[in-house]
Amino acid sequence: MATDLTTTLLSCQNPDPTIRQAAEAALATAEQTNLADFFLALATELSTEGKDVTTRQLAGLHFKNLLVAKDDALQSQKHNKWKALPQEQRAVIKSTMMSAIRSPVPIARHTAAQACAEIATVELPYKEWPEFLAILMENVTSTTLDDGVKIASLECLGFTCERISLIPDSPEISPDTTDLMLTTIVDGIRADRPDAIRLAAATALRNSLAFTRKNMDNENERNMIMKTICEATQSGDARVRAAAYECIVQIAYQYYDKLESYMQTLFQLTFATIRSDEEVVALQAIEFWSTLAEEEMELIDLAAEAAETGQPVPP
Repeated sequence: MATDLTTTLLSCQNPDPTIRQAAEAALATAEQTNLADFFLALATELSTEGKDVTTRQLAGLHFKNLLVAKDDALQSQKHNKWKALPQEQRAVIKSTMMSAIRSPVPIARHTAAQACAEIATVELPYKEWPEFLAILMENVTSTTLDDGVKIASLECLGFTCERISLIPDSPEISPDTTDLMLTTIVDGIRADRPDAIRLAAATALRNSLAFTRKNMDNENERNMIMKTICEATQSGDARVRAAAYECIVQIAYQYYDKLESYMQTLFQLTFATIRSDEEVVALQAIEFWSTLAEEEMELIDLAAEAAETGQPVPP
């Protein structure tokens, strides 16, 4: 960019419309002139320690917005522009951005988690960027990294799963990828983890359940997932308990046919929660039973329709 990126980003927040519009035009020109260089400049701005935290956040958010659009057609265009960049340039950008997740500055690593998730949304469905999950797993399982880095890494996983689920016609996530996701998330939600880490992990787990059919079909893996979630409903932190029940609600919706062997435990947990826990948690426990009722009604309707038409009941 012809002008300093830090100054330009700050000028985009200027109340003077003349200054703000000139800064916005400068960013647009940089994007159109050399997209790869612009991505790298933004990633560098975010990842450089000692930079003003406001401009670091602005850089990360602008990076993210280069890959995000509410309109499906525009979203596809933005993804295609990223995929058209030379692989070696993308690799440098990704490495720079991932390094910011280990920043000691909370806002910087949280913003980096969002930006990295957008890159992963483009690449993971196509089995690209294998380093992404490996680095996040290393961050979460590390015995030396700060808890904030673990939280940002789990947030990144959660953001990624959420975003991929919203992309129309995105290829199915490979089993190897979902296995790594789950391994990392389950490590984060362990009972011996601090509540803030467990909360981030529970949120990530809820978002990942759309991709875990293979894991839920495997009895041993399913038992591990259910055990981990049920343990989280007993956390001392109401936010973790509520997030755990949100996972159970999602499982009831997506994997109703897998719940039978867990119903006694779920009955005991949910009814105890409904009777005595805080409202925010109890409401999620009630939602579990509402979801079960909806699934049962749907099955009854399917059976009635099948009986009328003489067709077999769908599995």
